[in-house]
Amino acid sequence: MAFYTDDSPIIACSTGMSSNTAISVIRLSGFDNLFSLQNYFSFNLNKVTKRTSHLSNILNIDQVLDNILFVFFPEGESYTGENVLELSVHGNLLNVQRILDLFTKNAGFRSAHPGEFTYRALKNKKLSLSQVEGLDMLLNANSTLMLSQGLDILQGDLHAQYLALYNSYLSLKAAVEISIDFSEDVGTEETQKLFTDSFNNFYQLISSLKSRTEGNISSLLSPEIVLVGQTNAGKSSLFNLLLKHNRSIVSDIAGTTRDYVSELVHIEGINFKLVDTAGVRESKDVIENIGIERAMDILSRAFYKILIVNPFETNADYLAKFSQIEFDILIISHSDKPDFQSNLNRIDFSFIKTHFLAKSSFLTNKSGSIEPLEIFGPMGPALLFNGPIEPLNISGPIEPVEPMSHGPIEPLLKSLIIKKFQILSANNPILQERHRAIVNKIYLKSSRFANDFKDIDDAAILSSEVNILGHDLAELVGILSPDDVLNSIFSNFCIGK
Repeated sequence: MAFYTDDSPIIACSTGMSSNTAISVIRLSGFDNLFSLQNYFSFNLNKVTKRTSHLSNILNIDQVLDNILFVFFPEGESYTGENVLELSVHGNLLNVQRILDLFTKNAGFRSAHPGEFTYRALKNKKLSLSQVEGLDMLLNANSTLMLSQGLDILQGDLHAQYLALYNSYLSLKAAVEISIDFSEDVGTEETQKLFTDSFNNFYQLISSLKSRTEGNISSLLSPEIVLVGQTNAGKSSLFNLLLKHNRSIVSDIAGTTRDYVSELVHIEGINFKLVDTAGVRESKDVIENIGIERAMDILSRAFYKILIVNPFETNADYLAKFSQIEFDILIISHSDKPDFQSNLNRIDFSFIKTHFLAKSSFLTNKSGSIEPLEIFGPMGPALLFNGPIEPLNISGPIEPVEPMSHGPIEPLLKSLIIKKFQILSANNPILQERHRAIVNKIYLKSSRFANDFKDIDDAAILSSEVNILGHDLAELVGILSPDDVLNSIFSNFCIGK
């Protein structure tokens, strides 16, 4: 963070420099006063009204560089807490760079580092650390869940809950101080009641936040849909079908996909990473085996696991490789081929744990680009339903329980994937890992304290215990800003923010 320590005026294009646009926004911050920039504007800066758009030419001596709109935000009333000027200029990259050069070469500005505007907002107490983390999540979200929570941490419900918890803590601390300094005036019974009520309110709030940290949410942050199975099972065909274009090479030659191939697929406001893995089989090819190892590693952390089985080329020994994995859906391919059912019946599927079963002919073109799903339905309790998640083993001839309907496999898969995401995110879990860890730490300390404080007669001991809670809470709200946390956050920010 050493390069953030100087107070030089900074400038950056906040809308990016990757391509030409109709409008680009250039942001300047940290200059002493607006009138020092008069040489570069045709508009009389003495007549500027704060937070109001003004039309002006940008000047380089007598040359007009652009006709722009600008807005001035004075010190204390801006995003960074410093004097800020925002210029809306024509977005041709050559024009943007020419204006940036004008101020860096002539007006004493330097180019901003990634995240430096936000760092100055943090330094000048315009944002707390937790709000900066919310902004980071908002800017880098890959789902509407992350987008909403980023905004909630920045200025919405979750930020309000953190502040309510902190204010509750201040009331608790005040109750302790009253018991130390004014117990004789207020009375022992009254001070004890005041402390108990304050703690109960605090404990209720932290318990509510704790409930939003339960469960593993790592797969919600960057959800991956992983296709796995033996060679020639049809993984690449299904991968291309879901993407709606031929991204993976499809061939009758076994082992065509030697390493995983991934693409983003957008489903109902969420970006999922769809991964086509190398076919899992016994091989003496070193490179192919590396691809198979990567396939199993990716599968272990996947949000949605799809096993595709070709009943004409598999057996129980092969399926045993997947015995320790719970799949979201098992798809039996090649259902349009003769002798499909007899080949299916000879296989012992008792090794496989799955929530849903589908028998499909998606490898053929008989029904157009999206082929009919023959039969599908849930296999035992599934994520789509309330109650315990206990997928059943499949054994004997495969027949789905209570077939749901007949139709294409693509919308079925997408609906199941979205349903799982909705269920796992139903309680609006806290996604920021640092927040989850601190909330759990505060909750554990509060729980231990709840069991002990009634037996503590010494107000000084009570005060010490409460102060311990306060340190963790200050870190959650963002009053404390550890350097390693700052380095991690600002490495994600773009220049101009």
